[in-house]
Amino acid sequence: MDTINLQGKTKPLIGHVEHYWFENENIGLERTQFHRVLIPFQPFDSGLDYIEQPESTELVVEWARLGLADPSDLDGVDLSMEKLDGVEASIYLGAAHNWTHLKQFTLKKAGVRFLVNCVAVIEFESEGVANNEPLEFETTVVYRGEA
Repeated sequence: MDTINLQGKTKPLIGHVEHYWFENENIGLERTQFHRVLIPFQPFDSGLDYIEQPESTELVVEWARLGLADPSDLDGVDLSMEKLDGVEASIYLGAAHNWTHLKQFTLKKAGVRFLVNCVAVIEFESEGVANNEPLEFETTVVYRGEA
C-alpha cells in the first residue's frame, strides 16, 4: 500500500472554529451545542494516481460537546479523544473520509486567534487509501461564531 507522507508534503493553513446546535429526538438527544474545527492544508501531490493532483484536504474535528457558557471561550480547550467523548475527526483524501485519532488537540488563546497543537494518527488503511501515518502540527484558528 502507498504512503502519503502528509507531514512532509503539506502544511496546515489558518483554520476556523464554529459552534452549532443539534438535536435528535430518535436517540433522545435534546438541543445541544457542539463545536467544529476546520483546518485546511496547502494543496499537494498525494501520489495517488486515481485522484487529480494537486489534491486539497482539510482536517475536520466535530461533535465536540464542550458545555461552555460562552462558546468563544476556547482558551485551554482540549479536544483530545482520550479527554473528550464523542469527538470525531477525519481527513478527506483519496476520495475517502479517513478517520483521524486525535492524541492531542489543544487550543490556546493567542491574541484574536487560538494556537492549535495537534498530534494525531490518520487511519488511511481502514479506507484502503494508504498506510496509516502520524501527523503533528501547529497552526492557528479563528473563532467564527455560530454555523
